[in-house]
Amino acid sequence: MSWRTKSRLAWLHDLPGVSENEALASRTSFGIGGPAEFFVELARPEAIEKAIEGCRERDIPYLLLGAGTNLLVADRGVEGLVVRVVNREHHIDGTRVRAGAGLKMMRLARIVADANLRGFEFAIGVPGTLGGAVYQDAGCWGKEIREVLVEVDGFMPGAGKQTWKPPALKFGYRTSALRDGDLKGALVVSATVQLTRGDGEEAKQLMSKLTRERNETQPIKTKNCGSVFKNPQGDSAGRLVQAAGLKGTREGAAVVSELHGNFIINEGGATAADVKRLIERVMVEVKRRFGVQLEPEVEMVGQWK
Repeated sequence: MSWRTKSRLAWLHDLPGVSENEALASRTSFGIGGPAEFFVELARPEAIEKAIEGCRERDIPYLLLGAGTNLLVADRGVEGLVVRVVNREHHIDGTRVRAGAGLKMMRLARIVADANLRGFEFAIGVPGTLGGAVYQDAGCWGKEIREVLVEVDGFMPGAGKQTWKPPALKFGYRTSALRDGDLKGALVVSATVQLTRGDGEEAKQLMSKLTRERNETQPIKTKNCGSVFKNPQGDSAGRLVQAAGLKGTREGAAVVSELHGNFIINEGGATAADVKRLIERVMVEVKRRFGVQLEPEVEMVGQWK
């Protein structure tokens, strides 16, 4: 039975700030995907909690959206309600930093460097939000968010406000209980990280060096979702794709980057179907050549069937 009833649709229509058939392509780093059936952008945690609790009570599907990185939205779009989380406040207490889930990791990296705190430089290479980083244990240059995470304040529809320590989040490589476990559907409101006192100027210099290296080795200025595949244990997805001769391979306007094999670029007008076909083609060829089963890191959301 469809969730679409007169009363449920009326509730969605009455949400403050809600819009219908809102384009999502412009809200993803890929620049790809169909519309959100209903869309709302919220900064206050209480408003976000009320919206997703209302969805749970009415069996309305919902999707929590941050910066739209590491995401491939189906061409048919996303049914139900898409909530874009944009709470960006932050508070520094000694060497502990608490920040809203909607604050971008790169911005937070600069904020803590200005406060002469070290240990968060890796975040300059993570394009998404803090909430998204917790959701998938994001990281860069061999360091991941779980290594500095103290606790996460969140909200679970049906259970209310929660505080999760790292063990409860069951972190794995590019995953957590929020993405693939018993906390799926929960909201990250804010996260607290533990850093160390140090030279902020040295941190900024290191981040500038890392950014230069990243710009030289990754197609940063293109429309892409970040790393498409998880790195197999002891190997690199980019190396395997390159070794298989797949750089430059395309489906429609989606093409495997010539600069880095683990990136797919939207050259302009690529569809989600183009990208999905290209992902599957790369997986088949790498498996045929090397016997390695690549696993997508990018998350596919929306109405694919």
